[in-house]
Amino acid sequence: MNRRDRAAVVALLLALVVIVALVALPSFQPPASVATPSPSPSGRPVAAYREGVVGRSSSITPLTARGPADRELVALIFSGLVRLGPNGEVLPDLADSWDVDKTGARYTFRLRPDAVWQDGQPVTAADVAFTVKMLQDPEYTGPEATSWREVSVKILDDRTVRFDLATPLGGFLQAATQPLLPEHLLRDVAAADLAESPFSRAPIGSGPFELVAIDGLHAELVPASPPPAAAEPSPTTGVDSLATAAPPPLPSRPAPYLDAVEIHFFNDAAGLSAAYRAGRLDAAVGLPPTSASSLAALEGSRLLRYPSTTLTAVYMNQRGKSVFRDVRVRRALSALIDRDGLVESVLAGQGMRADGLIPPDSWAFDAKASKPVALDQKAATTFLKKAGWRKLSSGWAAPGRTKPLVLTVIAPDQMSNAVTYDAARQIAKAWGAFGFKVDLEGLPAGEFAKRLQEGTFSLAVADVNVGLDPDLYPLLASTQATTSGLNISGIQSLVLDDKLSAARKPGSTAARTKAYAALQTFLTQVQVVLPLYFRDEPVVLSEGVVGPAIRELGDAGDRFWDVLTWRLANDR
Repeated sequence: MNRRDRAAVVALLLALVVIVALVALPSFQPPASVATPSPSPSGRPVAAYREGVVGRSSSITPLTARGPADRELVALIFSGLVRLGPNGEVLPDLADSWDVDKTGARYTFRLRPDAVWQDGQPVTAADVAFTVKMLQDPEYTGPEATSWREVSVKILDDRTVRFDLATPLGGFLQAATQPLLPEHLLRDVAAADLAESPFSRAPIGSGPFELVAIDGLHAELVPASPPPAAAEPSPTTGVDSLATAAPPPLPSRPAPYLDAVEIHFFNDAAGLSAAYRAGRLDAAVGLPPTSASSLAALEGSRLLRYPSTTLTAVYMNQRGKSVFRDVRVRRALSALIDRDGLVESVLAGQGMRADGLIPPDSWAFDAKASKPVALDQKAATTFLKKAGWRKLSSGWAAPGRTKPLVLTVIAPDQMSNAVTYDAARQIAKAWGAFGFKVDLEGLPAGEFAKRLQEGTFSLAVADVNVGLDPDLYPLLASTQATTSGLNISGIQSLVLDDKLSAARKPGSTAARTKAYAALQTFLTQVQVVLPLYFRDEPVVLSEGVVGPAIRELGDAGDRFWDVLTWRLANDR
């Protein structure tokens, strides 16, 4: 179970803390010493791919990455046991084969014989076990703190490791994309100290690129040295019907075409846009939708829109005697939201409306089960009146109350997340136009996340990454409705719990698709969360860059899934 909850594991919501804080820039201290890039073996000038990102790097490890700059660097420098292909299929990476028992509770991975760290040391099963140990350490407080807790790991030999899951999960293979840490370099580093360790500023990974220079303005990477030839053939193994069959073992990882990669850091969208316009960058990422559209209109530029699994939604606190426990009230509020309008205005068309909690591009999405929610004020009025609400001259009064109810909405403030705040503002305006009294409060990222986790809110507009293998259990299960859980709305329903459990169980694709359809049908009926939209991750790219292909993203670093194929045009 891993941060990339794309694996149907538990890194689902406070990812909230991370998602909400993406624009908040951490303090940066450059390393004491920095290496210099090696010259091209051919003697020709190195042609570097240059990308700009809003934010700065502060901790470059798979467990402690704090923002988009960190996560992009992690994706280039580190690798997991497996990786995801163009359609989200699981492919070999550091492991070249695996098998799964019939219960879906035991997974065995075999490392490729040529897998090495960038300092030349072999990647072993001890590194896998060490990474899981760090993830499970009580002192580790990063976004992955709730991950991997129900997984035990056993080293069978230097190249073979076994995972035993207390709760079998259908998406565990995707969880194995978790990038690994080198045990031989970090065995004496406590989990609580990893984020500020020297390693976090000068990381050694096992990915396609290695870091050779970094300062407060940019990072430079070059292709990692090729591993030695495999001394023995890679093992193969049969895979039963529950598993995703592993393709034939690869002889070695292909080398990148790019001579070098530069990631340039910017404080804000204006600075990033100016640098791209000046021709100093090949790509710009992390821009607001309108800024991305403007840059993409420049001659020689294009806009790539990567669909993401990040859902923006309205969460209603349904604890105690909350008025939002009545499904008719939830339906009324939902019927007043113009989802298409939000996509066009807030996202500048760079996203898809959400009528359910499963991304429309997901394998688990069922269009019939996730019926569109109509924008319908008459229906909203009918729902409220049937629930016993009364329309007063000054607002809507809940049953048994003589004064109108004030809908208090919290959202990340404009400095923390301007796009989500704008969505909250438009929703508050729509509810106000209908006759509700509405109070919108924008909060700094840390305070917003704290209020959500404590359950000290009424309504909240927030972003949540539901993952490529969408496990909604952490977000909605009754057992998670505590201050230490991730069910921020506090919904408790035994019927929903059963459907959540069924959807996350291992099984054939057909069986899991059927279970997800039943879950989506129920969620459409009960509207425990009001989905708004799934946003795209826009990337402005120079026509001089060849190779990037669009794929659904569970994380910002997933854009580099095909980086080995990227090239620069000769005239760049």
